[in-house]
Amino acid sequence: MSSLSGPATDWDLVHRWEWFRRDAWRQGFRAAVHGQGGGPARAFAELSHSLDAKTLLDASCGLGRRAILLAEKGVNILGSDISGTAVNRARELARDEGAPVTFFRSAWNDLPKNMPHHFDGILVTGLNLEPSWDNLGTSLVGLFHALQPGGFLMFVGATENEPRDAPGERLEREWASQPPERVEWFFRDGKVSCSLVKLRTRAVDFIDDRLLYVSEENGDTGLESTVIRRPAYWTWSHWSDLIRMAGFCHLETRKYGGFGVDGGDLHINVAWKEKSGCGQRHDSAGRGAEYSD
Repeated sequence: MSSLSGPATDWDLVHRWEWFRRDAWRQGFRAAVHGQGGGPARAFAELSHSLDAKTLLDASCGLGRRAILLAEKGVNILGSDISGTAVNRARELARDEGAPVTFFRSAWNDLPKNMPHHFDGILVTGLNLEPSWDNLGTSLVGLFHALQPGGFLMFVGATENEPRDAPGERLEREWASQPPERVEWFFRDGKVSCSLVKLRTRAVDFIDDRLLYVSEENGDTGLESTVIRRPAYWTWSHWSDLIRMAGFCHLETRKYGGFGVDGGDLHINVAWKEKSGCGQRHDSAGRGAEYSD
């Protein structure tokens, strides 16, 4: 496992330019978020409804599209993000779409002090992008303390039944899924235009996506860039250890048939905070990992 921290991603930059091109995705964002099978949003909504969960959080909400979709499907959802740009634009989008969603700015480790109440369930889709053990640990502690007793954390990452050599396989699949260089999009709004060029580089256990925003306004050209690191080294064993150290008492992978964004099966992890003490097993489809004091 890599011991080096990855480059810091400028999420304000990413969301600022994604908002700039909102006319390109505004009409179809519900279908894009939901995908053919619904993805993590549908799984989160189903588990929340089955537990009669009252107050929920999308803790990597970005511009708020997934939270808005969940609210429209009857989920009492709030949204948080580390990017102030994302949160401000999410509020604007929710207002324009008539969606009753509250958004606030917070890093995962700061959630307990940034909200006056706790949540019955939290969804995080970017946790597997954290580059270092320390970052993951402090993030999971914050997420744990933001949950009500008996609450759950649903997150994307290496799953319970993944083979030992899967990190390498995951890296191969991720690398083969896109060309090393490509223009992601071009958009013009009045006198301003921007192209997003993605350059990919590969190391032993991660892929770096360098995002180049090439803009032009009144004949002046601008170039801004940031990097998103996609680690392949986090395994089920790592998740189990970190979840336990953060205070959770049970970790499992749940299978949702047909919920994948491509219509296939979705495998997604759920960590539970017990109502009283550890060692009580939640009813689950998988073996999971249980902990006791």
